[in-house]
Amino acid sequence: MTHGLSSFSASEVETLRALVDTVIPADEWPGGWDGGVKRLLSEHGNDFLQNGVAILATAIAAADSASSHRHGVSFVELSDADRTALLASLVAGEAVPGARIWPAQDVDAARPLSSLITIAYQGFYAGTREPSGWKMIGYSAVPEGVTPVDSAPPSGIAPSQLKEHYDVIVIGAGGGGGVAAAELARRGQSVLLVERSVPMRDSELRGNHLQDKRTANYDIVAGPHAGNPRVFEHEDGSTEILRGEDNALKYGVTAMTLGGGTRVWQGMSWRFWEQDFNMATVYGKPEGSTLADWPIDYADLAEYYDRVEWELGVSGDAHSPVGLATPRIRDYPMPALPTDITREAFSAAAGRLGWQTSPIPFSINSVPREGRAACVRCSQCIGASCPVNAKNGTHNTFIPRAIATGNCDLLMSTQVLAIEHDGRGTASGVRLMTDILGEPTPRRVGADRIVVTAGAVETPRLLLASGLGNDWVGRNHHSHGLGLAIATNAPDVKTFQGPGHSVATIDHMHHNGEAYGGGVLFDFSPPFPVEKADMGRSLAPAPFGAIHKKWMRDSPTLPGAMSMVQEVPHEATRITIDSQVKDRFGMPAARLTGRVHAATVESVTYMTDAATVWMKEIGGTDIIRVEGFGSFQGSEHSAGTARMGDDPALAATDARGLLYGTSNVYVADASLHPTNGGFNPALTVMANAMRIATLI
Repeated sequence: MTHGLSSFSASEVETLRALVDTVIPADEWPGGWDGGVKRLLSEHGNDFLQNGVAILATAIAAADSASSHRHGVSFVELSDADRTALLASLVAGEAVPGARIWPAQDVDAARPLSSLITIAYQGFYAGTREPSGWKMIGYSAVPEGVTPVDSAPPSGIAPSQLKEHYDVIVIGAGGGGGVAAAELARRGQSVLLVERSVPMRDSELRGNHLQDKRTANYDIVAGPHAGNPRVFEHEDGSTEILRGEDNALKYGVTAMTLGGGTRVWQGMSWRFWEQDFNMATVYGKPEGSTLADWPIDYADLAEYYDRVEWELGVSGDAHSPVGLATPRIRDYPMPALPTDITREAFSAAAGRLGWQTSPIPFSINSVPREGRAACVRCSQCIGASCPVNAKNGTHNTFIPRAIATGNCDLLMSTQVLAIEHDGRGTASGVRLMTDILGEPTPRRVGADRIVVTAGAVETPRLLLASGLGNDWVGRNHHSHGLGLAIATNAPDVKTFQGPGHSVATIDHMHHNGEAYGGGVLFDFSPPFPVEKADMGRSLAPAPFGAIHKKWMRDSPTLPGAMSMVQEVPHEATRITIDSQVKDRFGMPAARLTGRVHAATVESVTYMTDAATVWMKEIGGTDIIRVEGFGSFQGSEHSAGTARMGDDPALAATDARGLLYGTSNVYVADASLHPTNGGFNPALTVMANAMRIATLI
C-alpha cells in the first residue's frame, strides 16, 4: 500500500508542511501539520484520499513556482507573512463566485490551492482519530474523565452453521429488521436474520469525521464500501455513478452496520400524529403527487409505539406538549435528558413568540438502564457510536434478545442476491453471497416466509431484481425536506454538549391546514468542527491562517433552528434497477430518479421562515437560510418505495406488509410508509415492524 507522504520527495514534503502550517499556524496549539494532517497523510494517503495526493502535488508545484517567480526563492524560504500573502493570492485566483459554504467543500482537482486548505482542515478539524482541532475548540468524542467502553454487538453464526430451512428469513438487521426478528423469535419462529455489513466494534464507529456517515468525503467506515454503486439520473436524463466509497451525502446517508442507522443515530424518537396517517384526506392530493392515506391509523400503532419505547428505551416527558400530542398508554420509561443553556434560551424565545416547547424524546439512557450507563453528553453523538453504550438501537436491544431466545440465527457479511420463487407468488428461499474475509461464497437457504427490511432503496432493488411485486415497487420514494436557519452572529447559546439537539416546538405541525402538515422545529446540532472551519472561509475575518484559527477558538458555536418537513411524494420519483451497472456480485444497481414537488417547496419555505423567526427572537443576526431537497438521492429518512394500501392498483403491499402478487413475501421497513410524517420516522418504522411481525 502506498501512503500519501511516500508519494512526495523530501523537498515536496517540506513545502507541503509549510503550506499546511500557513493554513493553520502553530500558536499555543499545534500547527496543522503536527495537529493532524501529517497523520492523515501518513496513515492513509492514496488509498484514502483517492485523487487528493495528485492535487496536493499540483498545489506544491504551484506554490513553489509562484514563490520563485515573485520572490526568487522557494515557498519554504519565505517569511510567514509572505507565505500567507502568496497563498491568499493563489487561492483568490481559483475562487468560484457564489461558492457555497454549506455543506463542507470537496477536494477539487481544478482548484488545488483551495483543496489544500480543505485537506488541511480535514486533518486538523476532522481527522481519523481525535485531532488537535477538536480539543482546541472544546469538542470531544469522549468527555474528560469518562472511560469509554468498546462494545462488540453480536457477530452471529458462521456460514457453516446455517440451517437448510427456517420459518422466516429477515433481510436487513436495521431498525425494522431487528424488531421484526425479535418479535418473531419471541413467538417461537425459527428466524435467520441476514445482514450485509461486517461485524464492527464501537471504537471503529467514533472519533472520525472523515469516514462517518454524516461528514464523510471518503470511504465510510459503516459501508457500503467499494463495489456497491448506485446510478443517479438527473432531470435532463444524464446519469451519474454514485460509488459506495464516495461522498456519504451524495450516495445516500445510510449506515450499513448491525442495527443500521440505529447504531449511529442521534436517537430522536417521535410518534407520528393521527393526521400523518391521513394526509390525502386532510390536505387533498396535489396534482403530480402520489400523496395517499395509510391503510392503518394511529390507533393501530399505539400499542406498538408503547412497546418499542419501553423495549428500546426512550427518555422523554409525557406531560410536555410532545408527550400530550398523541394518546399514550403510559409514560416514557426514562425521564427526559437534563436541560441545558440551549433549551433554556430557545424555550424563552419561543415563549415570547407564543410557542410551546418540549424536551426532545431520545432513545438514549438519561439514567442507567439494563446494565448500561446514562448519557455522558459527549460532543459526537450523531453519526457515531456511543462512548459508554448509552445510546439505544436494535444492535444492543432487540437483536441480542432475538438471539437469546435460541430461535434466531444472525448471519453477517452476507448479501441477499435474490428471493427465489415459483413465478406464481410463492417464495421458497433466498440466494446469498457470504463474504467472510474476502472469500465470497454463494449459498441457498429455504424459508416459509421472507421479510424484507433492507431500507427504502435496497428493499425495492432486491424485489425488482428478484422479479417480485407490482408497478408500485420502487415508486413513491420520498423522505423529508429540510428547513434550516443558522445565525452567524448570535448570543453564545449553543455548546458542543451532546446529543446535539435539546428542545423542540410542535406549534407548526398541522397548524390551520398550512404547508401540508409543516413539521417539527428544533435547535440545530452545531456544525462539526470541520464544517465550522469550512464555513469560516466566508464567515471569519480571514479564510485561513492565524486569524481564522483564532475565530475557530473564540467565536460562539453557530446556533440554528431546523425542521423535518413533510415531503409530498412526486409521481416521477422512484427507484428502479439499472440494466447495465452491477455491484461486485453481479446484482443490478439501484437507479434513482427524482423531482421535488412544488408542495414540498412550499412547506420547506414555511418552516424555514419559522426557523428564521425563532433565531431572530433569540438574538441572532446575519442568518443563513438553507432550504434542503433532493431526498430522491436517498437519505436516512428514505421511505415509501413499497407503500402499504388496500388496493393493489395504488400500493405495493397490503396493510399487513404482504407484497401484492405474493403469498409469503413481506416488507417491514420505511418502504411501507405512504407518507413520512413531520418527524424523524425511526420509532414509527420499529412500531410498524413489530405490528407486522405479530400479524405474520
